[in-house]
Amino acid sequence: MKRHPEIDLGLCSYCRGCIEIAPQVFRYNTDTGLMEVIERVEYPTELVDEAIKNCPEDCIFWEFDE
Repeated sequence: MKRHPEIDLGLCSYCRGCIEIAPQVFRYNTDTGLMEVIERVEYPTELVDEAIKNCPEDCIFWEFDE
């Protein structure tokens, strides 16, 4: 089963720690002022798991595709 990372923007403090850990997965959109997950075919599991583990707001999680 495929999965992709998600960010709960209601909890996010925009610390950008996820970008430091996985810049190929996360970005800050200067136009919208929001954190985003970069659309990819596959996501590097270890980097996303590291971002999840180090997120101070616990707002990053894996979402399973149907």
